[in-house]
Amino acid sequence: MTRLIASILACCAALTCGAENDTEAPPVAPPAPANASAPTHSPAPIRRLDPPDEGVSKPGVAAGNGEALFQTDAKWQIAGYNENEVVFTIFITSHDTRIIRCTTQIHGSYLENGQKISIDDRAESTAFPDQQVQVGNWMGMDQDSGATYSVKCRPV
Repeated sequence: MTRLIASILACCAALTCGAENDTEAPPVAPPAPANASAPTHSPAPIRRLDPPDEGVSKPGVAAGNGEALFQTDAKWQIAGYNENEVVFTIFITSHDTRIIRCTTQIHGSYLENGQKISIDDRAESTAFPDQQVQVGNWMGMDQDSGATYSVKCRPV
């Protein structure tokens, strides 16, 4: 039993002495991202089909007049494990005092086996007052071809 306690104390003493003699290693620079050398290109245009001033929040407009007050934004993003998947996302921000129901339509294209295929989609969403909602994530779209979308909202 004393031999076991003596060996444990010897190990602790060795570790403590070794820790006092350690010198700090110089800081290592973080590695460069894997896609740093990849060519970058500007995202394709995103175009709204409905006029931008229609449905956009206007100062001084009362929310009780039947129109829903909202604002939209659309983004191209790169995601995925290897950061090689293109994702198209639309956001709706409610500036209304009421709950609004929105219908979003999108038109774009995606590539499958090197062939461009057209896509049309429709999504429904509900936004509460002063809340931003993400309508959807459309993955695999052809960013170079761009996309068009339309958002129509009405109070519930």
